[in-house]
Amino acid sequence: MDSNNHISKVALVGATGTLGSHVLSGLLDQPFPQFQITLITRPGSITSSKHPDLTSNPRITIKVGSYEDHAFLVSALTGQDALVVTLGFNVCHTLQPLIFRVACEVKVPYILPCEFGSDTTNPRLVSAIPGQISKVNARRLIEDLGTAPDGTRTSSWIGICTNAWLDWNLPGGWMEIDIKNRTATLLDGQGKDKDVKAYFSTIRMSALTAAKVLSLPLKADDKSSGSSPSSFSTTTTTTTQRTLPSFANKMVYAACFRLSQADIICAVQRATRTTDTDWQISHVGLTRYLDSAAEKVKAGNRLGIMDLLHGNLFVKGVADAFYPDGAEEEAELNNTLLGLDECEDLGDVMAKIVKQVLIK
Repeated sequence: MDSNNHISKVALVGATGTLGSHVLSGLLDQPFPQFQITLITRPGSITSSKHPDLTSNPRITIKVGSYEDHAFLVSALTGQDALVVTLGFNVCHTLQPLIFRVACEVKVPYILPCEFGSDTTNPRLVSAIPGQISKVNARRLIEDLGTAPDGTRTSSWIGICTNAWLDWNLPGGWMEIDIKNRTATLLDGQGKDKDVKAYFSTIRMSALTAAKVLSLPLKADDKSSGSSPSSFSTTTTTTTQRTLPSFANKMVYAACFRLSQADIICAVQRATRTTDTDWQISHVGLTRYLDSAAEKVKAGNRLGIMDLLHGNLFVKGVADAFYPDGAEEEAELNNTLLGLDECEDLGDVMAKIVKQVLIK
């Protein structure tokens, strides 16, 4: 492979977090290119005593400073080929614009913002779930600042859309399924929303998607012009987007599973070796559930946002799949292109989730 046809320098913000640690592992594990990674962190976050594996790795450089320090960010980001931001939800929307402004100033070509879940190019989703508009605004900021006066693009965003993380939502209690106490509430949709199957992924899958995208060549290799359709996707996986630049200012769509609520319950029961008779399963109307969630948000209860995220997974055309720019048809998945068709096994994932929950 031609090293000149790939990027090599990646800056990562949030490397010790739940997602960031997986992104770092994914980048380090790529056989080619061998990324040189700069971890941008605040004082005290990464130390030799807490993270000897990071401070001693020759492929990792650690830059310590404040995200609000312009000179520090200029120094840390200058010369980087890509920037990945994996800050927590509670701070990313206030901090990442500060980082993006500097990244665009020093012309970092590719910026992966906090877009590791739902498809926020879909206006129906943005309208349904408060807070998502901040992700839209972050992308627009990069588009505006990353375009030179002559129209030349100097910085672009790439969004990672893998939908809800099964191994984060289930243990966190965000899916109305209590594994430890064996209770569940199923949301009953009507019409087109009846028995909807939604895309799900894992934290590892989402992180690996980012690493795989950044590993793509800058220019297409004529020998790899074709690819077979994905057996996972319900549509044919695109064969035209084969380079990193082809994803500039676009979303990357990937997922591990497509599951209904009943599918998830069955998977949990298999992992716990239980049946319906061992569980207390109730039902609530999907519309009623979403209305209740909206009332929580209106009353200042931010947990209502999690309910809205969960409920809208089972609303056709909103968060069940990916609908770029509000399209009626689902987007094609990029699983095959990125080598992610066999990324996760549902049985293995669920077994780990159950073990995690039951040992708490």
